[in-house]
Amino acid sequence: MLSTFRHRSFDLADIPMVFKPQSDLFILNYIIQSGAVNQDFIDKHVRFAQGAEVIGYGLRPTDPLEQKAKNAAKANTWSDIVFDEFAAYVKLYTLERAAKESGVSAAHLKTLAEMYADPKRKVVSFWTMGFNQHTRGSGRIT
Repeated sequence: MLSTFRHRSFDLADIPMVFKPQSDLFILNYIIQSGAVNQDFIDKHVRFAQGAEVIGYGLRPTDPLEQKAKNAAKANTWSDIVFDEFAAYVKLYTLERAAKESGVSAAHLKTLAEMYADPKRKVVSFWTMGFNQHTRGSGRIT
C-alpha cells in the first residue's frame, strides 16, 4: 500500500509505505525507468506522447505564473513517441532519487516496481489522487 499517511487499511497491505505528498511522480517515473514494466501490456495497450514543457498552469492569461510560461500556447500539442524515448526522458528518476524525494525506502520502491511489473500479480488502485490522475501524465522535475 502506498499512501501519504498511515491508516487502518495498512493492516491489509503487503508492504505499507508512506510517501511525501506530491512525490508520486518520482515513484511512478522510477518504476518506468527501472525497466520493471510489463512490456507486453505496454505494447498492446499504451500510447506515449510528449507535450511541450513549461506550459503554465491553466490560469488566466493575466496571472504572473501564466505569463512566465514560455509554451502556454502549446499546452494542447504533443507528438507521439515510443516507450524507449519515454524511458530515456525519465532516466533521471533513479532509485536513489525516488527514495530521497518520496521518503520511501529504496528497498520498498524496488519491491513495488517488481510487483507492478509482474503480469501474474493483480494490482488494484483505489481512490487515488496521484499519478493516475495527472493530466500531464508524468511531469519531469529536474
